[in-house]
Formats: sequence, C-alpha cells, structure tokens
Amino acid sequence: MLAVLLVGGAATFFLGRRDAPTAAVSPDSVQTLADGVSVGGTTTGAAKTLADTLTARGLECSVRFTSANGGHAGCFAAVNGASVAVVYQYQPDGAVNALTINVEAKGETAPTLQAVTAAVGQVVFPKDLPGLMSTLRNSWGGALEASWGKYEIVGRGAKTVLNAEKFGNKQLAIPSLHLDTTETEFADALTADGYTCAADHQTCQRKPGLALKFSGPDDGGLTYLVTTAAAGAETGKAFEELRGTVFGHLRGAAVAPVQEWIGRNLDGRSHIAYVAGWRVSLEVSPAKQTRLTLFNEWFFLQMT
Repeated sequence: MLAVLLVGGAATFFLGRRDAPTAAVSPDSVQTLADGVSVGGTTTGAAKTLADTLTARGLECSVRFTSANGGHAGCFAAVNGASVAVVYQYQPDGAVNALTINVEAKGETAPTLQAVTAAVGQVVFPKDLPGLMSTLRNSWGGALEASWGKYEIVGRGAKTVLNAEKFGNKQLAIPSLHLDTTETEFADALTADGYTCAADHQTCQRKPGLALKFSGPDDGGLTYLVTTAAAGAETGKAFEELRGTVFGHLRGAAVAPVQEWIGRNLDGRSHIAYVAGWRVSLEVSPAKQTRLTLFNEWFFLQMT
C-alpha cells in the first residue's frame, strides 16, 4: 500500500506502508522517567486508532511515556530529506486532546500537511475537519476555533505546521531527561580516541567524515547528541565505527535501548521513534551519509 504524499523540491514521491506496530514496552523492561511516569506503554481508544491510521499511511509510531493521567506518543516518517511528525497526548481512555503536525522538505509541503491533517482529523476532530481543510486549502494559515478546540496553522512553505488543542485540555508535563555522561567527559574520551574537539567541549571530529555535536547543562549530563558519518560509499562502515566509539563512552538508562533500536533499524532507510523517552532519528542518505540524533524533546505544544 502506498500513501502519504511528500513533496521535496522538484521530486514527488510516496512513502510505502511500514510493517512496524505501535511501540510498546514489556513489563520487565519498564523504566521510570519521573514520579508516576513510565517509558513507553500501549495505546487504546482514539490514540490507538490514530496510530493505526498513520502506520497504514507509512509512518512509524511509538509511545514516549504513559502515566495515570494519560500518555504521549508520536508517528514519524523521513525520506530523502523530507519528514512528517505527528506528536500527540491522550487521556487514559485514549481520547486525543492535543497534537502537533510538522512537515518539512526542500519544496512546498502544503499538500502533505493537508493529506496528513485529513487522516488525523477523521479520527480526532471529524466535526471540525471540513472547515479546517477549507482553511488549509485557501489560506496561508492563522488561528481559528471550532467545536472540538482551537487550531494554529502555518499552511504554506517548506515547513508547514498544524497545532491543535481540545478545549479545557491540561497538557501532560514532559519529563526532564539527561544521560549520565557530561560534555567534558565525552569530549575527553573522544580526544583519547583520536578526535579533535573544540574548546567548548561541544563538537568533535575526525577524518574521514566523522563529526559529533552534543550539549548538556553545566550541572548534568548530555541532553542532545548528533553524530554524522559522511564517507561516501564507505558511509555504512564509517557509521558502525562511529557508533561503537560513541556508545562506548555514553552512560545512562537510555544507552542500551537506543543501541538495540539502532541495531534493529539498520536497513538502509531512515527511521524516527521515541526510545526510552528520548526522540531518536536515524537519517540515511545512501552512499552519502548516516546521521544519528538523540535528544530530550523538552516541550510539546505551545498555543497562543
């Protein structure tokens, strides 16, 4: 099955169906992110229907965290530099009460935003969908309110966005995450491995084509990490070398789950998911570069 139209520059292409179920965490591997908040979990009701709907259109869905008050999940796709992200929060019964859709590419992304909004709206806000689609097709965006809730739209350009929040919603708090390895510790370890690191301990590189960017608070571990292997035809081999080096120096509860996730997704395609509470992306440009991004997504949705 082919679905979800993405438009990037002059190229138009489709994402095929991904045979990946909504992510869940088995009871014996559940980790605690904060008081009463656990990694992963399962979806039910409209939250599950939304994940199933988007999975059928080529996105990969995963649950970031769950608690007694509900959960936080996302569905993602990335192909040839274009990406779609649908991130949402839901109540214990699965009712979706806030979401954001982000589409990015090199060219106009309005058709993709409209297609994704139509699929999402049929599940979450069907009564508001006709008016919302009319706005998306006929304007550059703005803010509006309807029976389900309020909406903010950026409807044209290389980056298009739909933010939506149900009336009366109280968003779930986002847990603060960090690795146990600090900037300085990581940079020192990489320097010992032959990398050249900047004085601020936030960037390191080594030829051919291996580069890292990372950051974290002064009093804590890393919250952001990007590793890039750009070595042409040898990209895959270079990324494996970089991966071994990087994860040999990282400490924290997320390290093993992220390593496992990478191992399961080295199939030559790009993937994005929530893993151990972190947002992780593996961007693959065959024969060009492979980039891994790991970061603590500390905010969700800001409505005016």
